[in-house]
Amino acid sequence: MKRMIRNPFLPVGSRRIRRAPRRALVAGMLLSIFLSDTGQADDPGPRTLDLSACSGGTRERLEWLVERLESRELYADIWWKGWTGFYATGVVFQSTRAAIKDDSGKRADLIVSAVKALGGVTRLYFARPTARLGADPLQAAPLPDEQACLARVAEGEALLTKAADESQDRWSWKAHAFNVGVNLAGALIVTQAFNGGKGWESMGVGIAVGEAQIWSHPWKGRSDLEEYQANFAPGGPPRVSWSLQPYHAGLRLQVNF
Repeated sequence: MKRMIRNPFLPVGSRRIRRAPRRALVAGMLLSIFLSDTGQADDPGPRTLDLSACSGGTRERLEWLVERLESRELYADIWWKGWTGFYATGVVFQSTRAAIKDDSGKRADLIVSAVKALGGVTRLYFARPTARLGADPLQAAPLPDEQACLARVAEGEALLTKAADESQDRWSWKAHAFNVGVNLAGALIVTQAFNGGKGWESMGVGIAVGEAQIWSHPWKGRSDLEEYQANFAPGGPPRVSWSLQPYHAGLRLQVNF
């Protein structure tokens, strides 16, 4: 039987330091789960909205809004949790790596990376995509009368409009310029102030990650709003519907347009 012999010349602290990155990765994953689940612990589960008090046109709008908003919730939730967890892991992992580096340039590069990741966590925490709400705000309270139904339609339209505005950020030059600017500033700090050789490489990786986050943001808000306006806005194309109804001893086809 072989026995492991510890190197007496390797301090105990050094062995612990070597295990630090692995611990940092685990800690980052736990932190990402904690942050990602914020605001979801009290989710009561699926709900249905009683539309019996709403008139025909109002009911039709609400049904469309609830169905469409709910269909966008899952992707938005995965996107938000995924990117928040990714950046949270980066904060812990890069910070721990920086703590055990002796080279000032490499340490500066890791610290800058950790700070950028922290900025990503903070930005996502306070700027959650509207699509992540789904139709929950519309199902929060019962609808006693037509007036309440109309107010709920206006609330749903506001959610749809806000999601549409957010989906256009991918085309905004400001979002892309900010991404490039932050990573360029970090590279200049590392390469010029600390002579870090990997500053420019980290800049390229940071820009690529930032662009992936921008372009993967929930993007269907604008098309949803346009479809809603085409179907329900005044002057939009008439909606055609049909139904089979009892008629004497048989059925009749009724077409509404």
